[in-house]
Amino acid sequence: MKIGIIVFSKTNNTFSVAKRLRDALADKGLEVEIEQVIPEDDAPGVKPPIVFTNKPDVSPYDVVIFASPVWAFSLAGVMAEYLEQISSLQGKRVFSFVTKQLASKITGGNKANRQIKSAVAVKDGTVEKSFIVSWKNKKREQEIEGLIAEILKAV
Repeated sequence: MKIGIIVFSKTNNTFSVAKRLRDALADKGLEVEIEQVIPEDDAPGVKPPIVFTNKPDVSPYDVVIFASPVWAFSLAGVMAEYLEQISSLQGKRVFSFVTKQLASKITGGNKANRQIKSAVAVKDGTVEKSFIVSWKNKKREQEIEGLIAEILKAV
């Protein structure tokens, strides 16, 4: 089973969680890669069409994990545009997580995960589980450990 963690991260918060997840999956003996979504312009207000200098191909993976920050109470526009441009996810197992600064439940994490789920559905896939990591939450470590444990159990 080949696992791809596809991550967009401007500040490296999201990327740091992806690296921990990759390490845990690799420690379990699974084949896993992190690939970064890299746009030419990663400003929070960038509008489509977005040109990517690195646009990971999801086709080699059996399991795909999408990871993105929340921007302005919504999925980062860069990740939203990337999801529109990818190939089919039919037959793939899909998971997602988002990171956000604020700990409050009403600051976009659920909305961002719903946006990922909708974009994945358009590509004939289904997100099995999604997670939120609130960067300024006192329970951040528990959130990270929980998402890692749940994904390890699922794959």
